[in-house]
Amino acid sequence: MQNSATMDKVSKVEIGEWFFRYRDYTPIPLILILLFAGHPTVLTATLGLIVITFGELFRIYSVGFIGTVSRTRSQSTGQRLITEGPFSYVRNPLYVGNFAITAGFAIFGGVPWIFLLSVFLFTMQYFFIVRYEENLLNEKFPNEYLAYKERVPRWIPQHLPKLETILWPDTFSPALKSEKRTLTTIFVLIFLLALRA
Repeated sequence: MQNSATMDKVSKVEIGEWFFRYRDYTPIPLILILLFAGHPTVLTATLGLIVITFGELFRIYSVGFIGTVSRTRSQSTGQRLITEGPFSYVRNPLYVGNFAITAGFAIFGGVPWIFLLSVFLFTMQYFFIVRYEENLLNEKFPNEYLAYKERVPRWIPQHLPKLETILWPDTFSPALKSEKRTLTTIFVLIFLLALRA
């Protein structure tokens, strides 16, 4: 039984590693579906833009703490465990931002089944990616990561911080530079979707 559980864990980690390596390319089929089947309205475009903006701002805030290691395709986890800023609310703030961006574009498109498909595919992909990353962090920071897991949830904060207690990075310049490609992609997709309105 233990051997079976170990094999199951290994396979989830291997699938997660694959998704992690190719995560820039896995959204392409969804983007093509959205561009060909989407029918934005003023309402869906407005709501979608609000959610997309929140997602990207939260990503920038998160990158301000984790730095360029967020762009790596290797097994690098950085030199220390990041637990400050948004990482003190949820363990995967960058992926929370990604989810908001994905959901925002699906809302923008104005087609309910695309939204449901987007949520399903995102959930499936990041289920495996998070298992892969947690395995790396457990190996590199065993005791520290265990304590971190016990006090900080994966996705949904236990409570929202008060504005005066929010910790901010010293500068957002490196985060904005790191997010240049993401911002460019967002603007291009918004433009292309707007043409379908």
